[in-house]
Amino acid sequence: MKFNTDRKWLERRADQEDRHFISVGGLISTLDPTCQTELESTQSMETTKTAFARLLQLARRERRLSLENLAEKADVDLAELFKIETDEAFTPNLRTVHQLALVLDLPAKKLMVLAGLLQVKDVSLQQASVRFAARSEPIGNVSPEEHAALEEYVKFLNER
Repeated sequence: MKFNTDRKWLERRADQEDRHFISVGGLISTLDPTCQTELESTQSMETTKTAFARLLQLARRERRLSLENLAEKADVDLAELFKIETDEAFTPNLRTVHQLALVLDLPAKKLMVLAGLLQVKDVSLQQASVRFAARSEPIGNVSPEEHAALEEYVKFLNER
């Protein structure tokens, strides 16, 4: 099988697909090395957004707050708060993240990075986010392990 490796052809195909990512049989990363970096960046963003959603869920549950209570205390839209906790692809409003940081006593700048509102190339934040997301469960009572993971992660976020 012969693959078409012409860059202009690839760009035309991408335009036809409304500029969505097209792997063209995996050749795109060979032809354009920046695609691999973009893919890694996207995966990194997904991980931090997962950590963001789980952090908010655990911090809220740790304080025994319902979604409605937290939305009221933070003066944010309940529907947006619900989307934050249930749709990890959702990008919240900047004000919402700031208000949540104040109410939950978490560093606002780090929360904004986790929410995908700021981009910071911090490998240690990425690694801590992966560890935290892997060790937390989004449902039920906060287990002792989740409590320990939450405390460790909040401590890490406050150190920098």
